[in-house]
Amino acid sequence: MASSHQLKNFDVFLSFRGEDTRRGFISHLHKALTQQGIQTFIDDNLTRGENISEELLKVIENSSVSIIVFSKNYASSSWCLDELDKIIECTKKVLPVFYQVDPSEVRKQIGDFGKALTKLEKKIKDKTKVQRWRDALSNAANISGWDDKNSCTESELVQQIVEEILNSEFIQMPSNVASMQLVGINSRMEAVTKLLDIESNDVRMVGITGLGGIGKTTIAKAIYDRFSNHFKAKSFVENVREWSKTEQGKIHLQEALLKGISEDKNLKVSTIYEGTTRINRILCLKQVLIILDDVDNANQIETLLGRSEGFASRSRIILTTRNKRLLANRNGLSTYDYEVEELDEDEAIELFRKHAFPSNEVPEDYLELEKQAISYAKGLPLALKVMGCDLCERPIHEWEDALDCYETNPLEDIQNILKRSYEGLNENEKNIFLDIACFFKGYGMSYNMIKVALKGCGLNPVYGIRNLIDKCLLTIDQDNYYLSVHDYYLSMHDLLQQMGMDIVRQEAPQKPGERSRLWCYEEALGVLTEDMGSDRIRSIILWPPKSEQVKVQIKAQFCKMKNLRLLLIRNVRCCNGPLECLPNGLSLLDWRDYPFSSWPSNFFPKKLVVLNMPFILLKEPVLKQIFVSVTYVDFSRCNLITKIPDLSMTPNVTNLMFNFCSNLVEIDDSVGHLDKLEELNLFWCSKLETLPNCLMMKSLTNFNLVGCFRLKKFPNILHEMKGVKYLSVPGKSANELTPSFVNFIGLKGLSVLLFSGKTHLPGCIYNLQHIEEFSILGSVIFPKNVEIDRQPMCNSLGCSSKYVFPMLKSLLFQGYNIYSEMEFILNYCCPLTLEGLRIHHSVVVTLPESMSRFERLHTLIIIGCSEFREIPRLPHSIRRVEVVCCHSLALQSFLQMLPEITGLPPNLPPCLGVTSHMFSQKLLPHSRT
Repeated sequence: MASSHQLKNFDVFLSFRGEDTRRGFISHLHKALTQQGIQTFIDDNLTRGENISEELLKVIENSSVSIIVFSKNYASSSWCLDELDKIIECTKKVLPVFYQVDPSEVRKQIGDFGKALTKLEKKIKDKTKVQRWRDALSNAANISGWDDKNSCTESELVQQIVEEILNSEFIQMPSNVASMQLVGINSRMEAVTKLLDIESNDVRMVGITGLGGIGKTTIAKAIYDRFSNHFKAKSFVENVREWSKTEQGKIHLQEALLKGISEDKNLKVSTIYEGTTRINRILCLKQVLIILDDVDNANQIETLLGRSEGFASRSRIILTTRNKRLLANRNGLSTYDYEVEELDEDEAIELFRKHAFPSNEVPEDYLELEKQAISYAKGLPLALKVMGCDLCERPIHEWEDALDCYETNPLEDIQNILKRSYEGLNENEKNIFLDIACFFKGYGMSYNMIKVALKGCGLNPVYGIRNLIDKCLLTIDQDNYYLSVHDYYLSMHDLLQQMGMDIVRQEAPQKPGERSRLWCYEEALGVLTEDMGSDRIRSIILWPPKSEQVKVQIKAQFCKMKNLRLLLIRNVRCCNGPLECLPNGLSLLDWRDYPFSSWPSNFFPKKLVVLNMPFILLKEPVLKQIFVSVTYVDFSRCNLITKIPDLSMTPNVTNLMFNFCSNLVEIDDSVGHLDKLEELNLFWCSKLETLPNCLMMKSLTNFNLVGCFRLKKFPNILHEMKGVKYLSVPGKSANELTPSFVNFIGLKGLSVLLFSGKTHLPGCIYNLQHIEEFSILGSVIFPKNVEIDRQPMCNSLGCSSKYVFPMLKSLLFQGYNIYSEMEFILNYCCPLTLEGLRIHHSVVVTLPESMSRFERLHTLIIIGCSEFREIPRLPHSIRRVEVVCCHSLALQSFLQMLPEITGLPPNLPPCLGVTSHMFSQKLLPHSRT
């Protein structure tokens, strides 16, 4: 039997009597279905015989929906009736259409329809088959369908059927991107699907954001393929940014959108205003799915969607963009952002091999080179594809050379995509981007430090960095989010950094001294030793890759670099001197091993704001200089500093960093009078004994004393300080807290740290009324029987107490060895609203009975308390209990006591009582048996 159809799956199978409907109704229905991308089977060229073919039976089995068009002569065809029998037997969804025949005639096999069947029946010997036909006709006629007598016109009937098919859950629209075969696509599609929430009635706009080449468009196409059948009106508008460059291009985009959401597929637009008006009228009336691909400014959205007002309910709009800001202020529209993540290592290997090794067989001697290529791409799909195609079928020696070449000559296909984001920046943003790519990414990515340095360069970094983050050119480093409560790290994809470096390299490919930025050690060294610098240079990093110090002759070379703003010199020993020149326009100067005993005589750094030169503290003549403009000082990890001298000559300093200065003992009183100081970071200055006698720093927000175990006395706080939210007080100095300590009026978190002996807190501790988190490490004793001028509050014992910290939510004991003190704190100092209690490595046998009165307590964690034996009754609010390495607590008795511990009946249903997620299974106590 000849057939024009290959055996494959179809969305719709059409069953009909050709002589009744083929040239009229069926031809219109088939055309309407195929125009909507619905794969529809029609038996145009099948050779008819007495029995239906096995091939046709397979097509019926593999079709998602069957449409049966009953007409007056349908029952006269054994072929049609065999189709019907198979359809009723196996098809998931059946849609009957009664075309010029009454449904009751089909159901009861009467009238002209019944006569046709009776006439055929006389020719059939197999009465069992005839009965199956009759049963199938009755079953089909009982299914809800369409009667042409109830439709105004034939075209309306066709439209109703098409809409039903489009909304059918059994139809999977064809995929243009072979979604299931795309590496890593499923998890990313699921994340977007969750944000779309197709079933909710609201209107949603979802942004798929990320840097160029990350796969935004690919994900959007896959989403469109999955959900377009849920919408009567839908449109995927491609290349919005590119088409929007001209008026005619904008009109083209409007026509493309209208073609998908309008009834009129040939609609033409004369002006942008006309197009926007027509689109808005439709958006108010129809539930739509619209995807705008590669949008880069708000005007493009307004051209296509108006002002995003008046969408019909359940509409969904998706933007693919590199600019997250486009999702803001959408006139009350619910907006959601999905930032596409780079591929993980396994996904990157899979994608790279698809293109580099189509056979998926990787020769063993290529494995190391493959690792290099994947490391270079850093999970960017575009880079993995382009490199894979470039390296495919090349011999190993060409791989080695190509990978080396990529480092300095990036592949053009990658660069062109990434560079689009850079080209859309303004001048301020371009300079910030290049400074970060060519200087700070190799130096340090602390936001505060970068902000201060770039502000000193005459840029606007607060606004500019925020825009670079929104445009996916910078990210906040989630692995190292906080440097402190008020600072964080920034991060930039390696390929974006390489793109920025290539932009600078192209300024003068053969003359590094004529470029704006120098970061390569060999090139920077060459410019300095050959005295080839120029006034075009804005930044220099001179940092040899080897750990041994390198000898370099530096004398007057900086005289030519009048516009130098950022200078970093590390691990370099100057073998001649003295230094004759440093540019006065420097904004950042980092020269930790500065070897000279004085500054150049003509050096007056009025714009210097970031200083990292700890050795100048050891050179008294140098300190006579006045650094009025310096705001950010970082002398961290300098082991030669024993004292911070008089800094009154730096009145504008905002950040002082002395982290890990292991020999620092004393800080001059002048530091306490720096009223613009925002951060004083003394993290792990383990020998520090003396702080300024008084602190008058109204601007202070970060005061880090963690690890300062030898501190003898805490300073007097002469003015209220609202900015300091979290503070660690080393134990010995806690003995000397004065009543002025309560001037930390904004304090929300307090840690008292003691690693040996005992310390007694003063009565003023109770005046810290805003403490929400309290950590007590070591044997810290709270004052009792002290006069406190405030109203008592209800404590956990149910009586009034003047010692309560009313805002306390979280309490930690660690290394606490005085149980009576712990009991006092829990009974008298904690409000009933305590939410979390942690006890680590402390001497505790049980907890007070008053625990059950903490009405909001949801978390109890006990770790490494070897003598802990018993958990008392807990409040109903408890949601999480962890007991780890508490070997005196028997496992079996603990489990048996769970209902009693939580105060719930033992036979309470799991949905209302104690469930397994409330207790950490892997962290339950060890049994001693």
